[in-house]
Amino acid sequence: MAVEKVTFTLPEVLVERLDKVPAGRRSLLVAEALKRELDRRATAKALKRLRHTAIWKEMEHPDLLSPEHFSRYRPAKSRVTG
Repeated sequence: MAVEKVTFTLPEVLVERLDKVPAGRRSLLVAEALKRELDRRATAKALKRLRHTAIWKEMEHPDLLSPEHFSRYRPAKSRVTG
């Protein structure tokens, strides 16, 4: 993977915390955190676009028309937590 050196400004408090990370690991830490945040934002944006989009048609799933119907398909809390 190609890499590129970039310069950006951070709050002093973050720089102090970053200085505690071993020098050879700082870029990796920043890259992982940045990727995670950019992925999170992209997902949130996609979910906002889909907010009012039906994910199935009522006629195809008459068994999922109400919260009560849907709750039958969710695992019981006791089964999930053991």
